[in-house]
Amino acid sequence: MILMHSRPKEQREAIRQLVHSVLTRDMATFNPERFKEWIKEIDGRFRKVGLTLLFTIHDRAVNFTIKEIRSRRTAYKFNASTHVPFEDRDVIMSVEEFGQKGH
Repeated sequence: MILMHSRPKEQREAIRQLVHSVLTRDMATFNPERFKEWIKEIDGRFRKVGLTLLFTIHDRAVNFTIKEIRSRRTAYKFNASTHVPFEDRDVIMSVEEFGQKGH
């Protein structure tokens, strides 16, 4: 994982905002469609600063991985503090979106 202090200011701020949002938001209020839209919005903001947001849901816990687009190195990883009421397979992302996210 890349050290946060070595990240450009815009990337550090984008990551800080996501972590703050996830920590203060009750993930249990999401349904699969709303979660998908939220991920797409956040990933769009990350792409503007050279990062991409990936996620997995295991046992209803959301694991976030932020990667640098250019090098594909992991910039930051963390888990949500609250659980979602659905599983990974319930959040249907299109094949095109998976290709863009590097899955």
